[in-house]
Amino acid sequence: MSWRVVYIEKSDYLKLYLDNLKVVREDTEILIPLSDIHTIIVDNQQTVVTGRLLNKLAQYHILLIFCDEKHLPNIYTLAPHSHHQASRVLEKQIQWSADTKGSMWQKIIQIKIHNQASILDHLKNETSLEALYQLLEEVAFADETNREGHAAKLYFKSLFGSSFMRDRDSFDGINSGLNYGYIVLRSAVARTIVAYGLQPSLGIGHHNQYNAFNLADDLIEPFRPIVDLWVNIMCSEDTYLDIKTKQKIVHLISNNKILIGNQKQTILNAIELFVQSFIKAMNENNPDLLVYPANGIAL
Repeated sequence: MSWRVVYIEKSDYLKLYLDNLKVVREDTEILIPLSDIHTIIVDNQQTVVTGRLLNKLAQYHILLIFCDEKHLPNIYTLAPHSHHQASRVLEKQIQWSADTKGSMWQKIIQIKIHNQASILDHLKNETSLEALYQLLEEVAFADETNREGHAAKLYFKSLFGSSFMRDRDSFDGINSGLNYGYIVLRSAVARTIVAYGLQPSLGIGHHNQYNAFNLADDLIEPFRPIVDLWVNIMCSEDTYLDIKTKQKIVHLISNNKILIGNQKQTILNAIELFVQSFIKAMNENNPDLLVYPANGIAL
């Protein structure tokens, strides 16, 4: 099972050498076995990637991410036909019933709110714990009353201060850290979804017609509190999200372990187990088969 997230800050070329990624920088060359690589993040505007490498990355189901001039992930390269039974998997996905989708979305939101409460408990922050657990109990079928949104407002203000506003377009240190961590995590979820033959645009809770990754946005939810915890520790509103902090976030996603199914697993492995169980639960119309991260706290 692939486990490395390779962060490319400076490189002239990325090439294929046998079954290895060759990173070329001036007179220096580094070889990394493709079998070890889960994701490659290219965070500069100069690196040239060869066509031979791109085709090989698709064969190994390796996700390649290019960052924009603001150093935020902007382009994902995913092989759309990477699963050997893609049409059969898609047919089953299309047949998922509205009842199963609604019940699964209810369960996912309950897990997310529980993990948010666990983060506050871990940080000895009891400000909104009772209210969060109450909202968790109130999550209805398909979260029709939007308990998720109410919980998020309480949670973020408890975690980052009463003046904090969650804004995806803000560039303060906390929002930038959350945005970056979520994007990297989302890309790992998207990569796994596609590798298992699912159509990422067909969500169960997210249904934006302009979003090609609705299902990834569904399945990232129980994992978001992990990023929240790290950002709480590493970032503040008045700091700039520098490269070292971004590298730490990438390192944590690829190396830290969490509890899932009563086992400690790396986050990348946990995502794979979660997606596997999600597919089984949806195909068998039984959300209770879902194997999910407990507490959401990196160990």
